[in-house]
Amino acid sequence: MDTFDILLVEDNEADILITQEILNQGEGLNTLNSLSTAEEAILYLNKRAPFQNVKKPDLILLDLNLPKSNGFAVLVEVKSTPELMDIPVIILTSSSCDYEKEFAMKNHADLYMEKPLDLNRMKRFLKEMEYNKVNKINNI
Repeated sequence: MDTFDILLVEDNEADILITQEILNQGEGLNTLNSLSTAEEAILYLNKRAPFQNVKKPDLILLDLNLPKSNGFAVLVEVKSTPELMDIPVIILTSSSCDYEKEFAMKNHADLYMEKPLDLNRMKRFLKEMEYNKVNKINNI
């Protein structure tokens, strides 16, 4: 079985550990790469130094509240770049601000989740993502 490559853009160590725990409970083989800033994520996604040899992620888990530039910069970059726009993006935030949710959805976020994370909802989404990836591979 292929691995399901996930890019987590999160600066809070506790949230990184929680996300890893959720992924460890999944049925698929998940690879989690974690970055703590929007700037790093944009370099990673565009395979710029020092990330020239990374694999394109199958999914991005994106915190909005990041140091310096916020997560919206990453969302806009992903959804406006033809080579990246097919990557699903799940927004993870501790904010319940309606403006942020509206902005995320207008910019084509695939899912918006407030922290603390709804573990069952996250598991269902990941399971569906893994299932769809396997079916795409089998249909080639």
